[in-house]
Amino acid sequence: MALSRRHGGGHGGMSGMDGMGGMDMGSTGLFQSVNIDVAHALWYIVAAIAVVRGVRSLIDYLRTLQAKRRNTSRSAIPSKPTNVLTQAYDTLHTIFREISYPALRPFRGRFLRYYTPPPLGQCLVILAFWIIVIIMLFTDVFLTPASSLYGYRWEKPAFRAGWVSVAQVPLLYALSCKFNVISIITGISYERLNWLHRWVSRTLFLTVIVHWAYFFHEWTLANFVSYQMEMMPMVTYGFAAWAVIGWTVLTGWGFFRDLSYELWLLQHLASAGVLLWLLYVHVPSYARYNIWMAVAFVAFDRIVRGAWVLVNNLHLRAFGKGGLGYRGEATALGDGYLRLNIKNVDFNWRAGQHVFLSIPACGIFESHPFTISNTRLGPTSGTPNGEETGSRDLEVFLKCHSGFTGRLQKRALAAQARDGPPPSHRVFLSGPWGTPPLSVIERCNSVIFVTSSTGAAFNMPLLEHAVKKSPFVQRVCFYWVVRHVSQISWFDARLRAAMRQLAALGLEDITFRIFVTGSVNEAELKSVNLPIDSVAEVCQCWLKSHGLPFELAVNDAQSLASTDSTDIDEKDAATKSLLGPSKAVSSSSGSGSESESFTNCCGCKSCKCKPALSSPSFVCSLGRPCSFDPLIRPTVEAARGETVVIACGGKDMMAQIRTYVAGLSDERAVHKGTGAQGIHLWTETYGW
Repeated sequence: MALSRRHGGGHGGMSGMDGMGGMDMGSTGLFQSVNIDVAHALWYIVAAIAVVRGVRSLIDYLRTLQAKRRNTSRSAIPSKPTNVLTQAYDTLHTIFREISYPALRPFRGRFLRYYTPPPLGQCLVILAFWIIVIIMLFTDVFLTPASSLYGYRWEKPAFRAGWVSVAQVPLLYALSCKFNVISIITGISYERLNWLHRWVSRTLFLTVIVHWAYFFHEWTLANFVSYQMEMMPMVTYGFAAWAVIGWTVLTGWGFFRDLSYELWLLQHLASAGVLLWLLYVHVPSYARYNIWMAVAFVAFDRIVRGAWVLVNNLHLRAFGKGGLGYRGEATALGDGYLRLNIKNVDFNWRAGQHVFLSIPACGIFESHPFTISNTRLGPTSGTPNGEETGSRDLEVFLKCHSGFTGRLQKRALAAQARDGPPPSHRVFLSGPWGTPPLSVIERCNSVIFVTSSTGAAFNMPLLEHAVKKSPFVQRVCFYWVVRHVSQISWFDARLRAAMRQLAALGLEDITFRIFVTGSVNEAELKSVNLPIDSVAEVCQCWLKSHGLPFELAVNDAQSLASTDSTDIDEKDAATKSLLGPSKAVSSSSGSGSESESFTNCCGCKSCKCKPALSSPSFVCSLGRPCSFDPLIRPTVEAARGETVVIACGGKDMMAQIRTYVAGLSDERAVHKGTGAQGIHLWTETYGW
């Protein structure tokens, strides 16, 4: 059968292409029903996985709810398996966690850092998706010479790839939406699915190559590529759609997003719209339901989000309250940080959620996500003593860069220079968004917070939630790594209030430790105003890097008196000055029986640091923690029930803690017959 005849529209099965024929995805109707079944199977698999994940989330929520109803004692261990079924469930869950947590530390370099592989769990999901796609692409598509349909040997795999590709389009667009069916079923917020959106796009780009490559090979053999392109305009639209997909894959690379996010977002939205139109023109009428599904997902997302924005910013739920948007006051905190306090917000949010905020004065069409740093009706950073006042203010912290945050910072600094009040801005909010692990926190007996810099804005409200809503918590540890001492003042009062409340509850262990990694001076240390029973520790590695003596500063006024003044050189005096009058520095020799009482506080083998005071303790250390082991392991080993580690910081820090927690869980054989209880991990990083 001549190829020109097959592509000339001589078969009734091509009527779906409005007479254009050729790349009809059913190919004369011989393969259409099978290909449609394969396309449907992809969505059946996606739906099944989403339902399983949703059931898991529901089970965890119900277990927490049941535990809170059945137990009122803080000494209860509700997370401990009580029968074979719950033991099997927890064991299986633990195995999946240990497999999914590990991650490589980010590559370094201007371009190389964007090629860092995702965590192992995401890699396995991608691999599983690729296996499913490959099976669908190449199962029962290759014809042998003995087959009566051997003349279609190039078209059959091409059409199959076309169906597999178009079936991914609704998934791609669903994952791009904030309100999407997958998030609704699974309970996973949109930002934690964003990585999957990018990988589906890359997979789609590859399957489309398979789709047109087989056709192009056939046309090359028949020597009528030019004729085919001229005769069938839909082929041109198909190649244009593939080019748009390739453009989105290329520009979706982190390097281009970081160059100018606002510009990237505009072109990305435009590309998404153009792609839908090109696909609508390219695919046959009986396959266009996939395009309409994508349109429906986007329309649903935009309509619901638009309605939500109107309700929030027109104050439709707050009867009698007029105005448009909210009033926000921006305060410059120094060192390139801002605090934005948004007054009298009339919608609810949960600890750990974020909002998109827009300030027309700093960017008319710009909207950026920021973590809400306080709980609903809870204290803000400006609240005296950190006690709850019932305020409806919403607070966010910003690290200033160029663009939106840079313009906002410029206005705040100008007001400071005039010694005037913080500048007031009209703020519009979208949200709140996010599904923080509140049910896990409420069920666990030990909660460990690890955070760096503005990541404390995520962990601080979760800490306050644990204080108020976690009836079984017995141990709370809060570790915060900051560059500047001045950052401690952001949450100092609220940390003290949380410590007082936890101490009143009679917890077994309360540890708050702040690590200051940047240079400090005496005035900054005094401004921290730590509690009287605190101790300032100095990491030996940090001291070496700053040219100071080795040993620890001890919170014992008598230790200075017992030290011979002749043993203190100029560097010792400098360190003493840094630590204040009540913190003495031991001799840099580190010899004698006194040095033997020193213990390793940061994981560095060469460091000999004085142990912190007994719980409750509020410790401020100079230097960076060299290891997570001395921070996390003691709490996990002492825990009788499950432990949750909540971490928020940079990608490097998150990669390290993911790998460490996975290794610790495996080492302790959690839920594998040793009696060791589960270790949950929740990580948040800057951006997604």
